[in-house]
Amino acid sequence: MSIRIRELVSFFDERIPRSLSCEWDNDGVMVCVDKEVPVRRIMFTLDVTVGALEYADEHGCDTVISHHPLIFRPISSISPENVSSAAAIYAVKHGINVLSYHTRLDALPVYGVNDTLADLFGLCECMPFGPEGEVIGRIGTLKKRISLKECCKEIKQKLSSGALIVTDSGREVERIAVLGGDGKDFLKSAVLSGADTFVTGRCSYNADVDAETYGINVVEAGHFNTEYPVLASVEKLISSQFAGFEFVYYKHDATKAV
Repeated sequence: MSIRIRELVSFFDERIPRSLSCEWDNDGVMVCVDKEVPVRRIMFTLDVTVGALEYADEHGCDTVISHHPLIFRPISSISPENVSSAAAIYAVKHGINVLSYHTRLDALPVYGVNDTLADLFGLCECMPFGPEGEVIGRIGTLKKRISLKECCKEIKQKLSSGALIVTDSGREVERIAVLGGDGKDFLKSAVLSGADTFVTGRCSYNADVDAETYGINVVEAGHFNTEYPVLASVEKLISSQFAGFEFVYYKHDATKAV
């Protein structure tokens, strides 16, 4: 099957609607070289860097789909000195379309970042949680209560995390709140939702200190590690509607556990 980029964009706008995005976010079409060109090979990446685009070009990809927006803040000028501009310039020069789905993908049911995490951890009876206007996290229950040490072992294995940052409140783990990426603003909501454990990518020192007072465990598994799994879910979403695409993955985490 051959479809044009505008058809793929329309599909995403229907299945991952902009109404799911947080007000402060900028996601959707980042670069569209020609809306009538056919889509044949898609590359998935968490971040759109020049390095990622070079990889896409080397592997013959005409379209890049990312989680983090290529253009997040307003750009006052287009020049190679600006990181986002340099990537956009490369994409245009090499005829690569770029689509980014950020907080709307966080909130998306089934195929989204946090439902993907909940499914990966085997959580049951999941529900959304989060502060007003940003109810994009998921909270659910394990089939059996486990120790925090056992929980951390499972998380490291399932997310391929080299190291975890953990706040141990002394509670066993049964009801887990998950939020891929930066979760510091979701800690209080996780507490109010009845979670005994909050799993996120990154929190903050102050939030970790507060967690002890709240009586909730916090597990920081890495921003990249908690969001990268959603890319495979997006491939499944595309394949549920279209056939014949070739898919490539660019897996590059700028941060390392040493």
